[in-house]
Amino acid sequence: MNTDPIPGGPGDMDEETLKRFLKETFGDALPEGALDGLDLSALAEQANLPQDPAQLRAAAAQMQSMFAAQGDNPVNWQMAEDIARRTAAGMAGVPGAPEPTGTPGDPNPTDAQIHDLRQAAQVARLWLDPVIAFDVPTADLAVFSRGTWLHRTLPHWKTIVEPVAKYMAGAIGEAIASQMGEMGDLSAMGGNASGLPGDPAGMMERIGGTMFGVQFGHAIGSLAREVSGTTDLSLPLGRDGEPALVAANVDDLISSHTLDPSAARIFLATREIAHTALFSAAPWLGKALFSAIEDFARGITLDLDALDEMVRDLDLSDPQAMQARRPEEMFVFTRRASQERALEELATTLALIESWVDHVTTKALEGKLPELEAMREVLRRRRAAGGPAEQMLARTIGIELRPRRVREALTWWDSVLATEGEQGREATWDHPDLLPTTEVLSGRPQAPQPPQGAAEDAPDGMADVEIPTDFDAELERLLSGADSGSVPREDEQGGLRPDADGGSPHDSGSPHGGENSGEGTSDEENPGDDEEPDSPDER
Repeated sequence: MNTDPIPGGPGDMDEETLKRFLKETFGDALPEGALDGLDLSALAEQANLPQDPAQLRAAAAQMQSMFAAQGDNPVNWQMAEDIARRTAAGMAGVPGAPEPTGTPGDPNPTDAQIHDLRQAAQVARLWLDPVIAFDVPTADLAVFSRGTWLHRTLPHWKTIVEPVAKYMAGAIGEAIASQMGEMGDLSAMGGNASGLPGDPAGMMERIGGTMFGVQFGHAIGSLAREVSGTTDLSLPLGRDGEPALVAANVDDLISSHTLDPSAARIFLATREIAHTALFSAAPWLGKALFSAIEDFARGITLDLDALDEMVRDLDLSDPQAMQARRPEEMFVFTRRASQERALEELATTLALIESWVDHVTTKALEGKLPELEAMREVLRRRRAAGGPAEQMLARTIGIELRPRRVREALTWWDSVLATEGEQGREATWDHPDLLPTTEVLSGRPQAPQPPQGAAEDAPDGMADVEIPTDFDAELERLLSGADSGSVPREDEQGGLRPDADGGSPHDSGSPHGGENSGEGTSDEENPGDDEEPDSPDER
């Protein structure tokens, strides 16, 4: 075996040190003797490994720790959560993003904040109850720190992103293995098609899962600094039936837009409670949303050419370098037509949820809160543009969790309330088939139509009868004979004879003669005769 130092860096590392690094890093993934006969100097150069033995040992310890924490999961969730917590507290900067603003750190809610927010929630319940037909949640409003928001919402996030994470970990691993395979004939020296010994697919997939975990941790940690509660994205991310607000973020929203503090707390609490009431009353809704996101994620694909380019200069031994990658540098997504349709349907459902909440919140607070329209406009702008964290999350998982056609949906809810009332409006959430489609919202808003077969319940012969707008006036016209001239009549051959306006003179052989005045009796009274009757009684 070659024990000469590998030239090129401080300390000049020998191959025995490099072999120890690989064994420490990949552990059981490397079978006994897998490294024998390999040109490890070429491997070190291709993987951009440090030449200093001390740096190499430190890198091995870091990577071994990462892989051990990852276990069999497609994502290193332990690393992702750690990065998320540090990002939420402003301790870990997001690559390429400006320094975090707002309340520094991750302070626990103070007693005063808890008191003010729960008092606002009591007022919100009082005003919301008369305008919705759902039960208003009675659970106390939970007041969170940013870290608590992460802890409560991460189980839902894991469910959402695991399908896409598994795919992306494998895709990144394949791209890395492909780059390593360009070293040449390593497969002839004990490796395999990728040029790596042992189980390269497993090794590279672990690296891919780690890289995705880093990006996801940054995204979700940034989101924890922006959201006001657990339903800002119109997803039920908190506990069932428990409304919650993030105290520091509520204060940041108030100060950054110079809103009235008391009014803003009531406004945000009302929205959070309305969301919670909806998801509690329609338990199918949250499941349907998460299922739609998972189905979309399972079909997601990356631009593999862009991914290959990204991993070309990747330093696999430097976790900090991996963390410094921005999502748009790593993940370029491609979508099929079916996915675009699925995304449109998901966005429509999110729009119906957001607009319903806006609709009932406005009904509850109109005339009671100052600056209501200003606060609605603040949220409309945030929703239209998407916050930096929301944009980063979309770039990381490939899904834009943004409602579309909210204005159209809001108009639709107004029409439903006008025609069906509160009970009818809330009954729309009984089943997904009762919600309007994207096509309905993109056209003229309309209220729900009666179920098919409803006309069968009407009395016989009356289902298709059209009642005139002014019944009395129409009846008077019929009794007075005002429209009798335009009533069609049969002639002797069974056809329609001309009316008064377009009629022709009677036959000259008529016993009464005269012109056709347009008035006459039925054929039963004067069979086969087109002449006028002799007396008014016969008319």
